[in-house]
Amino acid sequence: MRLLGVYKKYACKGCSDTVRLAKLPKQPIDKAIAAPGLLAAIIDAKFNRHMPLYRQEAMFGEANISITRGTLSNWMIKSANLLTPLVKLMEADIHHYDIAYADETPLQVLKEKDRLPTQKSTMWLFIGGPPDKRAFVYQYHTTRSHQIPFDFFADFKGYLHADCYKAYVALGRSAHIKHVACWAHARRYFVDIAKACKKEGLAHQVVKLIGNLYHLERELNNKEATPEIMLMHRQQDAKPVLAQIKALLDDAQFKVPPKSPLATAVFYSLNHWDALNIYLQDGRLEIDNNKSERSIKPFVIGRKNWLFHGNALGAQAGSILFSLIETCKQHKVDVFSWLKYVLANIHRAETVEQLEKLLPYNIKPVLLTDMRRIPELIMPDKEGGLLNAYTCLASLL
Repeated sequence: MRLLGVYKKYACKGCSDTVRLAKLPKQPIDKAIAAPGLLAAIIDAKFNRHMPLYRQEAMFGEANISITRGTLSNWMIKSANLLTPLVKLMEADIHHYDIAYADETPLQVLKEKDRLPTQKSTMWLFIGGPPDKRAFVYQYHTTRSHQIPFDFFADFKGYLHADCYKAYVALGRSAHIKHVACWAHARRYFVDIAKACKKEGLAHQVVKLIGNLYHLERELNNKEATPEIMLMHRQQDAKPVLAQIKALLDDAQFKVPPKSPLATAVFYSLNHWDALNIYLQDGRLEIDNNKSERSIKPFVIGRKNWLFHGNALGAQAGSILFSLIETCKQHKVDVFSWLKYVLANIHRAETVEQLEKLLPYNIKPVLLTDMRRIPELIMPDKEGGLLNAYTCLASLL
């Protein structure tokens, strides 16, 4: 039985040998039984609901539907290949805007060429584009090499929010990129010391002053301040607080014991002081890189459930599907509905302009309205007319 949704079978009243089937719609994967709804449900279950494929295999088995884990994996890889052009367009949108974000996290892939199963690969996350067209692009790579962000941001000009990993610091030294360091990372060093030391000292003072910076940011965000207002208040209110922090750090650098946790905290902030102050230059910038940290968290949660990718093809497919799912969530687009619609219609997109209309932040909401609606069952007419109609699992998805 082909899982192709609802279609009609016609027969002549006088000649039961003459049978015609309605023309079947083009499917995302040629010669596969998976309709767009079924593919969307499987992808949504793994990468949005964090359900590993072996659990989905078991779920289908309990419904007496034999779909192996290998088949499910193959469907996801082919779906990702089909959707790859959309992620390429999202990358272009990141490059064409002047504010971006970056982060990365370890990933284990069992079967990689010339690598042991225990060796760690990396899933990179790059975010950018204007707020109403913000794109989230994941990339799988076998290494954490500096060359990866250098290649991705080769055509980018502007501000890059990131932690102080050496690759991002090096990018900040280039002529076309300004590295915006993260105050949340700097604060973390002092918070750890303050928790361990009950006696109030330098760490407590710095944590309190950084808290004042964040309090100002929250107030401005709650008031939905414009970038111009943000810039004015940062120059007026945040700059003096930063001067106080700098004075404390300058004084402490000659007093703290070398190689102590406090020395690490002090010199981290001093070494990256210019990058930590870049956010004062533009009201659109943020005080930290928490946007990337929050956005990479769904991948980390998923990784705790499915633990690893089996091979490089699966990891690459995962990066494509994660990119599209997280971009949908950012723009409050229903993940399942978007996947089902796009998988059913992407073959009709013959130009770049038509592909752009399918992106999560460009899609017309009205197109997704009926994607979750269960189709009405067409029952046979005993008096004549339709002899039969078939429904299946995919039609309910």
